[in-house]
Amino acid sequence: MAAKRPPYLLRLKVGNFRSLRDVEVHLGPLNVLVGPNGSGKSNLLDVIAFLGDAVRTDLAPALDARGGFDRVRFRGTRSSPSISIEAEASVTKNSGAGATDDYSLTVTRGRSTQRPELRRQERFEFNRPAGQDQQIVVNGGHITFTRKGDRTASLREGALGLASLPKLLEPEEGGDQVLELAELFASVRLFDIDVASARLPSRERYSRTLAPNASNLAAFLAYIHEEHPDRFQALGDDARAFIPGLEVLEFVPVGGAAEGMVLNLVERGLSGSTTLGEASYGSVRALALLALLYDPSPPRLTCIEEIDHGLHPHILDRLVDLLREASSRTQFLIATHSPALVNRLSPDELIVCERGENAASRIPAIEPRLVREMERELRGEVGLGELWFTGALGGVP
Repeated sequence: MAAKRPPYLLRLKVGNFRSLRDVEVHLGPLNVLVGPNGSGKSNLLDVIAFLGDAVRTDLAPALDARGGFDRVRFRGTRSSPSISIEAEASVTKNSGAGATDDYSLTVTRGRSTQRPELRRQERFEFNRPAGQDQQIVVNGGHITFTRKGDRTASLREGALGLASLPKLLEPEEGGDQVLELAELFASVRLFDIDVASARLPSRERYSRTLAPNASNLAAFLAYIHEEHPDRFQALGDDARAFIPGLEVLEFVPVGGAAEGMVLNLVERGLSGSTTLGEASYGSVRALALLALLYDPSPPRLTCIEEIDHGLHPHILDRLVDLLREASSRTQFLIATHSPALVNRLSPDELIVCERGENAASRIPAIEPRLVREMERELRGEVGLGELWFTGALGGVP
């Protein structure tokens, strides 16, 4: 059977997670979030990052990293005492558009003031051959299986079943399927490029994984240069198109007690080379974006904050082309404020976000079907970016 390809996460429904009081979005290979500051774009990305953190560290630490349950739960009016997340995915062997891998999580904080505990309920549903679908419900330490009756497992109250069940269940009970779903979220990388960190020499000579803030940019590009020369050559061609005057990316190993790597830019008409620390803000961001787009082994889910920040509008055509090419290997959820970038998207790639009067996010603020209809009526005379910027699609201050 052919390996699964994006999109892996097909639908996400969120209740009472920060500004996401009641949000449901359907996702494709490339998803671009637009809307004003505070509309919920970052919160939607963080829901996915939260599930990844919870798989790696458990439920309570993932909440604590965000200020705790009471800071994560929606604090506006009409608030529920619980946080809820539903996810439809396609990652296991027998899954598909009509038979998805379904997961839901509901988290409530106990009422005890002396020692409040997290209470959670989880539900898993997986498609299996011959109609033998598997359903698993976790409530406290009790696990219920369809067709297998009930049994009690030593699962600590508050522990995340998504992380724990692969170690407790046999493959025929669904352990392997839970593991595949857990690995989907554990693989998530939320990129928020920190140019100041990316400019610094990398602390290692080669790195197979790009750090979420691009702090090891030099080492990661050196790895692609050494291990994937064809990919690096294509990356270099795009880098020269993105950075005027660039001729060559030059790697200089750093010796001493801790080996590292420095990346220099050899530029046309200049003697010597320009260190990454001396390069422009936009040049560093462009190289970091190209690094993640040319990643030989990308995560299944890639989230990017403010993808257009510091980039010239003339390179956005190629950037969108690269995103579409890379979306055959990793599913993208991206936030932008750029009408010029949105002009280059299709309606199915656009998710408009806005904040309602009750402080809750509206995502999507307009259905893709209506956006498609508007685009057809305009016959290409006005781009999606102009439609959004004028307020015709919502999602403006």
